Amino acid sequence: MPKNFNFLTKVYIAIVILLSLIFLYLSIGTFIWKEINFFGATLFFIFIILANLLTVKLPKGGSVTVTYAIHIAVILNYGPFISIVAEIVSAIVIGIRESRPNKIKEVFNASQLIISIYLASLIINPWISATISMDAYLVANVFLVSIVYFIVNTILVTLVISLSEKLNPWNIWLTNFRLLTPHYLALTPLGFVVAVVYYYIGSFGLIMFFLPFLLARHSFKLYMDMRDNYLNTIETLVKSIEAKDQYTKGHSERVAAYSVAIGRQMSLDAAQLEQLNYLSLLHDIGKVAVSDSLLNKVEKLTNGEFDLVRQHPKIGADIIKDIKLLSDEEKVVLHHHERYDGSGYPDGLKGEEIPLMARIIAVADCFDAMTSNRAYRDATSYTNAINEIIECAGQQFDPRVVDAFIQCFSELFPDESAAAIKESTVAKKSLAY
Repeated sequence: MPKNFNFLTKVYIAIVILLSLIFLYLSIGTFIWKEINFFGATLFFIFIILANLLTVKLPKGGSVTVTYAIHIAVILNYGPFISIVAEIVSAIVIGIRESRPNKIKEVFNASQLIISIYLASLIINPWISATISMDAYLVANVFLVSIVYFIVNTILVTLVISLSEKLNPWNIWLTNFRLLTPHYLALTPLGFVVAVVYYYIGSFGLIMFFLPFLLARHSFKLYMDMRDNYLNTIETLVKSIEAKDQYTKGHSERVAAYSVAIGRQMSLDAAQLEQLNYLSLLHDIGKVAVSDSLLNKVEKLTNGEFDLVRQHPKIGADIIKDIKLLSDEEKVVLHHHERYDGSGYPDGLKGEEIPLMARIIAVADCFDAMTSNRAYRDATSYTNAINEIIECAGQQFDPRVVDAFIQCFSELFPDESAAAIKESTVAKKSLAY
């Protein structure tokens, strides 16, 4: 979240914090002090804090922990109070450890978790703590708890991002949380089993179960680290290719940013946006086989030279098909120079025959090419580039992709000139397609 919030975001955060304080107070009344096993409760408290500290960072921001499963077990045995206090202490510890001058993120995260935990705990009947068993009714209640927790948690976070960054909340939810649904569903039965084991065996059972939690977290972290290293290698390869041509430095990164913004505007889901991001980064990877003299030639290319340059989509597709993460999407790289009217290359595909991601990359690629300096010409203005793209809608470009690009233009270029372009009659013309 940004440091400087607009008025609506500040109001929203204040409401969330106020509600969390109310629920903190109400949770005290749900805690049965006389029946507490202080050693077991302390273990739960410590394990929640440790789980919050041992997060696994996700590639596109955010993190994943096993804390939710422990919350399930705590709620079933003691109600929400221990979980809520543990989340408050976790936020304080994380804030001190990370030494951030702006602590609002930790305060908001703790507040929304308090709300999520308390509302989820309301699903469990008061008598359950005294009758924990493998009863089918209880199992159904536990899964209902997970649904309530997940919905409340993701909605609260989605809204603060939407308000602070002025983005579509549905697109934010799809991008950040849709893929976390299996994670929550997998942790729900695990939390239930921990609750049952603790109820019948006691603290020793809880200790034995926390070790597998740590192992699962470690294995997941190794996977994410390996995945990050794999993708970092791809990005390094892209940068090494762009180093061949000083005029296209940063081109792939900009095309990726534009493409993802367009894809988000067109409601692509999180998995598709991730694929689009990496395919955009690699769309020109086939140029590794094109000589520097051709890429940097100032004079107009001959027909023979242009034919050599036009081979780069096929070469790029051949490289992509050997990358397991992207092996099913090589056609996107192969066809990103096709034209909507069928006059493009290499296969002369037309309209919907061209993969959607290729049509998106085509618009982003062309815009960045026109607004960047090249060896053979100077960059054109954003206004001229937008005019050109709109004029080519229905011929070179998919009109729906052009319209999506216009709609997200202010997100990509939030300065005053970009806003003026978005509101211009030229931009409005795109809406007629």
